[in-house]
Amino acid sequence: MSSKPTSPLRLLFLTEGVMKLAGGLMFMLSPQTPLAVAVAAPIPSSALLLTRLLGTQTFTLGISMLLASAKTPQAVSSRRVVYWTVFARDATLVTVLALQLWLGDNVDALGFSPGGLRAWLTELMPFCVGHLWILTMKPHWFRS
Repeated sequence: MSSKPTSPLRLLFLTEGVMKLAGGLMFMLSPQTPLAVAVAAPIPSSALLLTRLLGTQTFTLGISMLLASAKTPQAVSSRRVVYWTVFARDATLVTVLALQLWLGDNVDALGFSPGGLRAWLTELMPFCVGHLWILTMKPHWFRS
């Protein structure tokens, strides 16, 4: 038995990869579902399109995470850059949402209410904080 501690990163990649695939599909196929918390009916077609486009990003990042979860040396060596990419996308979304709430005119933008933007911000923050914590506090997880 090895005394080397195992990294939970592979399981995290598998779990979040599946979540991103499912979420991305939902955003693409049924954008009304996630928009229900952020936009009052009737949902503008521009909001539907933007949500579908966000879904393509989310879905693609899920594929990247699943590919990086493989047990091959190439997959293991790609995990750090994949994780930084996922963090960068989510952190950029959080930043844009926060700036809209802080500096925006706080009236409905494309149908998105300030409360809806706050709900999306609240949903994304734990992922951003978790990714940043792993990237900065657990760098050794990427070596195994």
